[in-house]
Amino acid sequence: MLARSTPPPTPLQVLDARPATVGGLAATRYRLYREHALTGDADVDRAFSTFDALVVAPPGRDDAPAVTVLNGITKGMDRSAPAAVALVRAGLGAVLFDTPLGGARQLVSSGHAGADLAELGRRGIALDLPFTERLFDGVAADVPAVLGLADREHGLGRGGRQALFGVSFGCLLSATAFARDGVGARFFGAIGHPDLPAMARGLLDGFARFSGLPAAVVAGGLRLGPVAEAAARRMGGEPAVGALRLARLLQTLGRGGKAAAAVDPLAWAGRVTADRPAFFLAGEADPVAPPADVRASAAAFARAEVEVLPALGHGWYPGARPAGALSFERACGAWLVRHLADWAE
Repeated sequence: MLARSTPPPTPLQVLDARPATVGGLAATRYRLYREHALTGDADVDRAFSTFDALVVAPPGRDDAPAVTVLNGITKGMDRSAPAAVALVRAGLGAVLFDTPLGGARQLVSSGHAGADLAELGRRGIALDLPFTERLFDGVAADVPAVLGLADREHGLGRGGRQALFGVSFGCLLSATAFARDGVGARFFGAIGHPDLPAMARGLLDGFARFSGLPAAVVAGGLRLGPVAEAAARRMGGEPAVGALRLARLLQTLGRGGKAAAAVDPLAWAGRVTADRPAFFLAGEADPVAPPADVRASAAAFARAEVEVLPALGHGWYPGARPAGALSFERACGAWLVRHLADWAE
């Protein structure tokens, strides 16, 4: 069963625009608003609808290609600045924007995603498949809206030279825009892939490591449901409860089936033609998106390439980064530039 078609997008509003610098390069930082009818709670929907974007154009060039950059969920756009700098220095435009629960899209300014997830629960908002569908729809529609802004204000991405780059969960969100909605001429995914159930299972397998909750508490939460939330609350307060609720959503998504297929970007990969290639950067030691899963997802596209970075996990784990190796963000920048060299000319 294929995913649903894209809901009609709502207009993008520019709330603020001001000069900025990224790695010594001139940029424009925007505060944007595009209505997301995600939960029915006015405060929450306003938070998800308001986000920052950073547009960095190559100096002296008014016809540069555009590359959108979307991080994993809860990660603000600024951590991808090194990749943006590499793109711009190669003559390519970079268009970064906040992912859900990251940057300006946080509900609670704590820096802890679990606090935001707990706030959703406090307001009676379920983390379920309908929520996931609306989240994917909303961010997928953000991508062409932000690209349109970069075109109008900075001349980026004209002539169809638009590429989408997503990291981890941002790979899933960007793939929805690329495969389902036909946005962009090239797709790039790092430490991620478009198979939603497989990504969910990978995240769930390593959930104790990523969330900070003991494995026994996570296992109990999956088995016992809300009964286990009391133990999580004692160990880590409301953020721990929010994390446990996310684990249960990942468990549901990881089962796959018809319900999950409605939001799975991989369901649309078969309609992507060979003139719109997909490129993937996998970590040799990544437990969330292992190379085998990345290659299986890539095989669904008419034209795709997979590169495996030795020793890389889901990012560089402490002590794993080889001497002299680039940071993850810089490695992504170099990888993008290699595969966009023909556009940079």
